[in-house]
Amino acid sequence: MTSTIPTEVADEFAADVVLADDITGFPAPDPQTVSEVFLTGATGFLGAFLLRDLLQRGLVVHCLVRGADTDTALERLKANLRAYELLDGLDLDRVHLHIGDVTRPRLGMAKEAYTELAGRVGAIYHSAAKVNFLTIYKWLRKSTVEATHEILRFACAAQATLHHVSTTGVFEPGTGAPRGELDPTGPPEALSLGYTKSKWVAEQLVLEASRRGVPVTIHRPGQVWGDSHTGACQPNDFVWRFIKGSIQTGLYPRKFRLSMNMVPVDYVSAVIVAASRHPEGTGGIYHEVSPATLGSEEILRLLRAAGYELKEVGILKWMKAIAADLTNSMAPLLSILVESEKVEVAEFSDEVTRDLLKGSGLGCPDIDEKVFGGYVGYFVRHGVLPAPPA
Repeated sequence: MTSTIPTEVADEFAADVVLADDITGFPAPDPQTVSEVFLTGATGFLGAFLLRDLLQRGLVVHCLVRGADTDTALERLKANLRAYELLDGLDLDRVHLHIGDVTRPRLGMAKEAYTELAGRVGAIYHSAAKVNFLTIYKWLRKSTVEATHEILRFACAAQATLHHVSTTGVFEPGTGAPRGELDPTGPPEALSLGYTKSKWVAEQLVLEASRRGVPVTIHRPGQVWGDSHTGACQPNDFVWRFIKGSIQTGLYPRKFRLSMNMVPVDYVSAVIVAASRHPEGTGGIYHEVSPATLGSEEILRLLRAAGYELKEVGILKWMKAIAADLTNSMAPLLSILVESEKVEVAEFSDEVTRDLLKGSGLGCPDIDEKVFGGYVGYFVRHGVLPAPPA
């Protein structure tokens, strides 16, 4: 795995990119013989799909869940799976819940339980994340950076391969040649969000662990959207807030430069699991991205195809309409747009990922009218969006 740590790091991050001395290397387990795995973030969006796909591989899945007791944690897990229409048909008898906290020493577990769990699992899927685009770096440091330290310590205790879920947001925004898996990321001071800065720092810890001989993989999904088959999606994603806010006002910003790499969650999960089980997958960096970005004009076309009637107006008129209604879905995020009339990301390449999974049959679905209509249908069913006019 190639390092992406720059020779100089801004003072704000210098101390945080230093990996603890107690994290040392060990031989990688054979991924095809691993039968029990550990998953964080199972009560989140991507984590729910990872749990589904791992169970469908016949694995025993140990999940770290916050809660007062296992009964409460199980209800949280079931509620999350139900919300994303994943609960039916899953064999939860192969799911073992462990009450804890990824940010705490020994993951918040008693020493005996921690040791017993470490002796059982051969792979770790770290998808837990606190996603907040309005929070500064230092407020995300514990949930992202310190949590990564604890997960790496657990990987060493378990002698298990770590599959670390990062984000393509670790690349500096902008245009130019598509960014590949081994291209330099950051620098962190060029990243606009505290969230992406925290994910960049976490990646540096994982990369340093790799150089010390810890078997790890890094996965960088693009902007994770809904299931391409069922439409199940998370409503608090930036683009869906943008869409809902526009529907609520009946207005759409003309010539708004929105460009995002949207990728269905079922594809992201399938690639992570497939790469983790591949005999040559350990030690790589992988991109779960779409071959094309989704822009503002295409989103408007898809919304109109779904039946929504939106009037195009100037960006300032659109923003004023949203600001006038504090219940508007986009109102909390208007500050991101105050100084800019565009939201853009870099373009990405997934050549390394496609080479690894050649012949697997996995390919990123297009977000066409059928898939987008599935997203709208899911949100209408769950009361997130109003039904389009007849």
